[in-house]
Amino acid sequence: MARIPEQEIERLKAEVSLQRLVEAKGVTLARQGKDWLGCCPFHADRTPSLVVSPGKNLWYCLGACATGGTVIDWVMKAERVSFRHAVELLRNDAPLTGPVVRQATVPKLAAPVGAGQSDHRRRGRR
Repeated sequence: MARIPEQEIERLKAEVSLQRLVEAKGVTLARQGKDWLGCCPFHADRTPSLVVSPGKNLWYCLGACATGGTVIDWVMKAERVSFRHAVELLRNDAPLTGPVVRQATVPKLAAPVGAGQSDHRRRGRR
């Protein structure tokens, strides 16, 4: 597989709204100064421990997760996909709230014989 250009990764990190992605996952965010706070969807959270910084387009969980990152990291964790798949989802602006459809990495080849036909019928024999 071809390497994802660094410029494209940086463009996605800068252009895709992390706040929009978090809210699309059903997290209610409340403004706290320049940041937004919400309950982390990745663990049982009763008090807001998820911090979203729109200015930096970064997130961090101050609770049990103690993890954070960029929009790509959010999609990887929220959708349980690889880095490459997360970039593809962001690139295509796929709806990130529904189930993820994983595609095979091995190309599907055409059948050597037409579907439902045996070899002798294809050649005109009975």
